[in-house]
Amino acid sequence: MKITPSLSLSPNFALREFTRSETAKKHQLYNLPRDVSEIANLKALCDAVLEPIRALFGRPVIITSGFRCVTLNRLIGGAPTSQHLYGEAADIIVAGLKTEYAARTLAAHPDLPFDQLIYEARERADGSFAKWVHISHKRQGENRREALTILIGKGGKRVLTGIHPADTAPNSAESTEA
Repeated sequence: MKITPSLSLSPNFALREFTRSETAKKHQLYNLPRDVSEIANLKALCDAVLEPIRALFGRPVIITSGFRCVTLNRLIGGAPTSQHLYGEAADIIVAGLKTEYAARTLAAHPDLPFDQLIYEARERADGSFAKWVHISHKRQGENRREALTILIGKGGKRVLTGIHPADTAPNSAESTEA
């Protein structure tokens, strides 16, 4: 199999959606999977999780971050063991839906085989929040169905079990949790 950006992973997703990155472009990184197992993982993520999400909401699923090569992951501050490195995760938004609503709905869906679903909100300099849903799926092994919220504000980072509103992000007057 030839691995190219135009490779179709499922009816509604192509590899290019998982590999585009301004940081990769800026640093001239080759951000394509090199192993067929990474492609198999991406296909499983699409078939088991992303296509059902698209069907559930009847709206496009936009991938804001997908597969990451090791260097890209390091440059953007990703976890050293991130599932993005293996083609098991995508950061998404659902077109036309509030991100928190999408995260709550997906976390509560009993038949969605996700490993982790993380509602993430990062406070911008102007006080607004960039929000997305990190969702992962293991092709091999058990999927934990772990739902978390990660809020990053001016005062630090807070990790909470379950899905919580972005306005609970730490500010400079609050203590922070890691």
